[in-house]
Amino acid sequence: MNARIDAGLSKNVKRFARSQGADLVRFARAASFEKAPDGHRPMDLLKGARSVIVIAIALPIATFESAPSREYSISYVVANRELDRIAFRIAKYLQDRGYRALHVPASPPYDLEKRMGDLSHRHASHLAGIGVFGKNSLILSPKYGGRIRLASIITDAPLETDKMLRFDLCKNCVRCIRACPARALKGDGIVDKLSCDRRHIEISKQLQLGDWEDCCGVCIRVCPIGRQ
Repeated sequence: MNARIDAGLSKNVKRFARSQGADLVRFARAASFEKAPDGHRPMDLLKGARSVIVIAIALPIATFESAPSREYSISYVVANRELDRIAFRIAKYLQDRGYRALHVPASPPYDLEKRMGDLSHRHASHLAGIGVFGKNSLILSPKYGGRIRLASIITDAPLETDKMLRFDLCKNCVRCIRACPARALKGDGIVDKLSCDRRHIEISKQLQLGDWEDCCGVCIRVCPIGRQ
């Protein structure tokens, strides 16, 4: 198999991802994850991994107007399902062209004790140039702000690497920190995960979400980035 970067394949993968419904698609080098914890690097999940494809779906802005709400929770879940469908199809697309590819789910499964996924979609999206970290520790896309969900595909395909974004979208804005009902945002991207999780559990009980995802969304709702 040719180990050189395949520009044609890179363009075709992006074109295919968009045709399946991805709003954003970017590539990162698997080797750029060297600072990730043991067991959470692309090569730990797929031997010989060379590239990580990150895809994003933007949620409708109106979804956040009432967040937290059942409507936002349902939209959140639907976006995750769509991402898993698209990521699965991208993996099959690469397999049909002679490459190995593994899709990492948009949401669970993850390590509940460490509160970590098998691969950090946020860090992958940052390395791939999808967006930058905001003060709420979420990835902010210049076009969509924090109103995106993410999934990743690890592959041994030699894809072109996209450039990281190296600017600050938050600057002096502290709207998310002030609005957080759990007071979980401490600034500089630091989040009190226990307080955040307790808030999610409260929301689940209040809204009677049952098996739906218990999510807050307030810090995303008040973020001005990406709004027209």
